[in-house]
Amino acid sequence: MSLTTTLPSAQARRPGVPFAFAGGYGPHCGGVHALVGESGGRVRARLAAPLEGSPTWLHLAEDGRRLHALLEDSHELASFAVDPDDGALTLMSRVATGGTLPVHLAFDDNAGRAREAWIAHYGDGSVRRAVVESDGALRAPDRSIAPRPGAEPHAHMVRRHPRWPLMLTTDLGQDLLRVWRVDEGGEMPIELEGLSLPPGSGPRHVVFHPRDAGQLYLLNEAANALDWLGLDEAGRLTHRLRLSSLPAGFEGLSYASDLLVTPDGRRLFALNRLHDAIAVFDVDADGRPSWRGEVWAQGSYPRSATLSPDGHELWVSLQRSHQLCVFRLDGEALPRFDGRFIAMPGAACVVFR
Repeated sequence: MSLTTTLPSAQARRPGVPFAFAGGYGPHCGGVHALVGESGGRVRARLAAPLEGSPTWLHLAEDGRRLHALLEDSHELASFAVDPDDGALTLMSRVATGGTLPVHLAFDDNAGRAREAWIAHYGDGSVRRAVVESDGALRAPDRSIAPRPGAEPHAHMVRRHPRWPLMLTTDLGQDLLRVWRVDEGGEMPIELEGLSLPPGSGPRHVVFHPRDAGQLYLLNEAANALDWLGLDEAGRLTHRLRLSSLPAGFEGLSYASDLLVTPDGRRLFALNRLHDAIAVFDVDADGRPSWRGEVWAQGSYPRSATLSPDGHELWVSLQRSHQLCVFRLDGEALPRFDGRFIAMPGAACVVFR
């Protein structure tokens, strides 16, 4: 496994200065890593903030001046100040989230400076609110939304709508996509009807169409399926289409993981673990997705993927291969692995500065 890789010119930075941060699973990970360029255009991942507890989800806020890390195994939330010049991380706070296995957080970014973040907990199915302090750190969650009665809950992702005062959460255990109307005055969200998925779906990650507020796409982990959904301003969801995230004729075990949409809304990328591939869907002018093809993820257990800031690269976190790999995105072609790997212990996620 290579410890370095070539840094693309679109992401060139001063040698030694982080252009991205990465997190992963313990015991191998050991904390938040910085992706840094070196002389000759090489890149390596270096430990920037030792942190036990598995920082499996990272979020950059306040124009990159704050980094928030969910520690999945220790059920905590850590906030860091990011030095604007050298990217150094300074721990500001580390608090318990109040739930078990926090896996995703979403900020209220609709009205200027974010005032709160909501955290999805896979372990107990709760969704909990953490208020943003004046210095940008997140305090311990002070409000909680309980799962619905029924099957064992597993809240996997929480997202704020980019335009409307709505918040959505996937519950993988209960096959639910939950919806709330959010009061900008700080009151508790009001839950709406939501959408029940077919039994065994396992809804995991959801993305909104970047150019149409009334369309979204849902990736189901257990069913290995992509759902095309409609949404109105009142929070009503409608199911439009379901497609497999696996190729025709596939037999065996696979778990869908991450879902990305390109900024122009014309393409979706879905990751499949165990099958270890990237499924590609084209999206037409009406928002309807169709299967385009797939490419091998170049390693084991692709957990998440991130688009580079210029939109020309797809960086994939390969958890069991302990590495990141880079795919080139060229027009209508399928993603093309360009030969670059970065060693990253327990790789789970990457965020670009």
